[in-house]
Amino acid sequence: MKKPVPTTNQFIFSLYADDKKGLIGQILIYFNRSSYDVQSLNVARTDISDLVMVTLEAEVPAQAIGPFSEKLKKIVEVYAVTVYPAGEGLKKTGFYRLSAAALNAQLWALMAKYGATLSSMGENSLVISKTGSDKDLAELFALLEGPHLLGFCKSGLIVEESLVPYESLVT
Repeated sequence: MKKPVPTTNQFIFSLYADDKKGLIGQILIYFNRSSYDVQSLNVARTDISDLVMVTLEAEVPAQAIGPFSEKLKKIVEVYAVTVYPAGEGLKKTGFYRLSAAALNAQLWALMAKYGATLSSMGENSLVISKTGSDKDLAELFALLEGPHLLGFCKSGLIVEESLVPYESLVT
C-alpha cells in the first residue's frame, strides 16, 4: 500500500545570517537532504556590514515547517529565520525581451499601465522589467505574448515584512 503523499505548500524562508563562504551551500544542504524543491533563491546585502538576508521560495510540507525552521536556525551563521506562506508577499522582477519592432505607442501605454520600465535597448531587441507578484508578472506576460516576445525570466527578491531591525535579531 502506498504511503499518503504529504501536503506540500509553497513557503518563503527569510534568513538573516553572517556573510561567510559556504553559507548558501550549508542552507541548501538542509533543503536537499529533505528533498524540498527550491524555486528561487536570493541573497541581499543589508545596511549592516557582513550581514545578509537570504530569501528562498520552496515547497515544504506544512507540518514540517516548525521543525525545519529550527534546523535552519542551528546553522552557526544564521541569526533569524522567518517563514511566510507564499503568495503576494514575495515581489519578483520579471524581464521581458521583445523585438525592437514591438516598440510603439501601444507598448508604451501597456508599460505605463502595468508599471514596467525600459531596462535596455539593443539594435534588434529591447528589455522591459516589472516588479510585482507572480500574478502581476503573468498578467503582463499574457499581454506581451506573441511573435515579438523573444524571452522571459523572473528573479526572486525579498519579502518586505522580513526587513527587521538588527536589535530584534540579537536579542
